[in-house]
Amino acid sequence: RARDAMTDEAASPRASSGDTASSSSPKPAAEDAEGPEVDPAEPFVFVWRIVAGASAKAERWFADDLLGNLLPLAFELAGRDDAANAVRETLTRGHPKRARLVGATGSVAAVLVAIVAVISVSLLKSAFVVVADAAASVLSAASDFAYHALWRPKWYASFSSALGIVWQRRVPWARALWPNFILLWLAGGGWWGVAAVVVATLVCALTALAFWIDCVFFLAFELVARTSWLPWYLKLVVCVLVLLGWGFLGLLALAGLARAQEEARLATDPDSPVLPALAYGDAEGEVARVLLCTEYFGVLEVPMTADDKEIKKAYRKKIIETHPDKNPGKARCEEAFDRVKTAFEKIGTTDKRDDYLRALAEAHRRMHHAAASGLASSGHAPSPGARASKGPEPAPRSQGPRGRKARRAHRNHG
Repeated sequence: RARDAMTDEAASPRASSGDTASSSSPKPAAEDAEGPEVDPAEPFVFVWRIVAGASAKAERWFADDLLGNLLPLAFELAGRDDAANAVRETLTRGHPKRARLVGATGSVAAVLVAIVAVISVSLLKSAFVVVADAAASVLSAASDFAYHALWRPKWYASFSSALGIVWQRRVPWARALWPNFILLWLAGGGWWGVAAVVVATLVCALTALAFWIDCVFFLAFELVARTSWLPWYLKLVVCVLVLLGWGFLGLLALAGLARAQEEARLATDPDSPVLPALAYGDAEGEVARVLLCTEYFGVLEVPMTADDKEIKKAYRKKIIETHPDKNPGKARCEEAFDRVKTAFEKIGTTDKRDDYLRALAEAHRRMHHAAASGLASSGHAPSPGARASKGPEPAPRSQGPRGRKARRAHRNHG
């Protein structure tokens, strides 16, 4: 019985504790459902802490760093060391007069800052007005200069613009634009000036005619078109004549450009019978003459009707005159020496000479054809029977007095 009684007593506290736990367990759930309690003043407290911290740092900087160094130094410079020591003592933390001294000096500093700010604002306004007026004057002068240089040209604007473009070094391609300002000034500006620049530039680019020639023709056309003392039919006739002359020169320029391009292509071809004319400033005498020749008969200075014996004799003479060992100190001797040797290889025998003459005639025919193609591309091709009436294209004449003498003797013999 005693053991049973003790068991009942031990079980009763557990039950009571279980009841207590079960009765107290819903309370935290209810608190979690309602959420934690929040102080409504917490955001304001956070802001106040920030403001108070910033104010404390400003007061510490003003009192300790600024006043603690400047005021004692000012009294020491004035010879009042006792006042400097008194200020240092007053500015120590915990001193009863510290707040009053800091407040007084802060008020004076605020007034001084306000005065300086007002004066600075007025000075800045005045400076802004001066700078704005200067900028407006510069912009007005620049626009007036551009107007008198590009639309209604005056001599000072046109010539100064041309000189400025010539002297500048940053944009090399722009140096070629300086004649346009002079042309614009000569044309009188306005739409006539713009048309002069555009037309002259286009004609120069399309026909390779010199720019100053285009300018002269356009100015002549404008002078006739704008004159008032000529009747309209005379002005029409003169303008047409000017345009025809301009177009004829443009066609000649196109033909010359095509021929020059064909000559350059033949000169760069290693197998071409046409030689490039090499004009070196340091070459002299026979060396310079050989390098300027454009065909091998001119290199050996023999006529095209020369035989093998005459060509060999001329070759021996030229090889000595251009040999580097025989001409020490002369520039470009090696190039001239190689050209003489190549000339003898090309025309030294009858068969090679005939082949070379045919190739040379074909090359010149191609150059004439290129010039005719340049005219045809512009819409003004020569008549088909113009060249056929003169017979086949003759071989080019050689250079030198021997060639002329041989041709003259050949004509007299015939």
